[in-house]
Amino acid sequence: MHPHSGLIADAHQVPPIVEKLQRESIIAFDTEFIREKTFFPVLEILQIATERESWLIDAQAFLQADHGNLSALRPLLDVLENPAILKTVHAAHGDQEALFHSFGIVPKPILDTSLAASLCGYGESVGLGTLLKSVLRVSLKKVHSRTHWSLRPLPPQLLEYAHADVIYLVALGKALLHRLDQRGRREWALALSRQYEDLALYEPKPEEIARRLFKSGRLAPKDYPVLLELVRWREQRIREINVPRKWLSDDSTLMTLAAARPQNLDQLRTFRGISKNDLSRQGEAILDAIRRGEQGEPLSVEPKEHPSAEESRVIDLIRVFVNLLADEHEVAAKYLLDSSQYSTLLQLHPESPEDLVAAGILSPQAAALIGHELIEFLHGNRSLSIQDGRITVVDPETCPPRRS
Repeated sequence: MHPHSGLIADAHQVPPIVEKLQRESIIAFDTEFIREKTFFPVLEILQIATERESWLIDAQAFLQADHGNLSALRPLLDVLENPAILKTVHAAHGDQEALFHSFGIVPKPILDTSLAASLCGYGESVGLGTLLKSVLRVSLKKVHSRTHWSLRPLPPQLLEYAHADVIYLVALGKALLHRLDQRGRREWALALSRQYEDLALYEPKPEEIARRLFKSGRLAPKDYPVLLELVRWREQRIREINVPRKWLSDDSTLMTLAAARPQNLDQLRTFRGISKNDLSRQGEAILDAIRRGEQGEPLSVEPKEHPSAEESRVIDLIRVFVNLLADEHEVAAKYLLDSSQYSTLLQLHPESPEDLVAAGILSPQAAALIGHELIEFLHGNRSLSIQDGRITVVDPETCPPRRS
């Protein structure tokens, strides 16, 4: 492997890199960005690699040249969007978001090695260092999470780290693809990875944010339109001044204001979560948002039924059973049955794996893997037992159930 030590900052350096990348069927990328004090991620470095070479692109140098004209970098960005070249990346969300807000693109198609690993028995959300050590027997040097990637020139140790973060990703991706192919799970991993190719993920609508907060259960339906207007105010304002959401007003403060609905500045000042400076600048805007919300229609929602004590015990048993299947099949349990679906499953009374897919409880891939066993368990044809200190699945005919 041959990392190119320096930062790529000039237009004439790009074409040779693009020429090499275009010959590949699989490449890798990573990013280094800063976001502690801004709403939008500040992309500093784009790392890109083949299995043999890696390059560090000085993102800020290209963004600042010609007032953000990215014509010099466009051929490289086209490679990242080339449908014929698979891009490997680890824990894609942050990298995709940084590239979207900086360059207006998200690489695709991608293989998220974190997701791929979760379908190969390496556990959920495994870190890159741990994964490289397990799969490739490679140990990465750690760098502090608060590293200031805006430094120029970058110290040699940071250049080395930035290369190491990407240079092994192609080999890792290929190794994981081989394991996925052995299990018949390549398309499953690629389908899960595609969620990070959706541009809407990086520009959440106020309605989506408000509904997510409303699901916390802290607010009444009549409070929803007020919450929505407060979210709209915050989302517009943080983009104008480019600060993190929590610096302006965190989610908890918005929900408190939506329920209490202060009517004047004196009442607004009694609430924590908004600084004096922001109150002086935005107090009236906040009150206007509350007044607009008060004119809105309450959210129409079906009464939420909480599971009974007996149903909760049944859900716990199903969860244990699914976790056993996850261990058996070497898949992270969340990709078999999401935690939000257990109550729905209990109410459905499914007769076949196809029923589970049609109801959106299991993905087709999960249904093929555990659908039959799950149906059998729900119908009482599988039981749980403790043997030698371990929970196992047994045939109830050999171990008759005892009812309490």
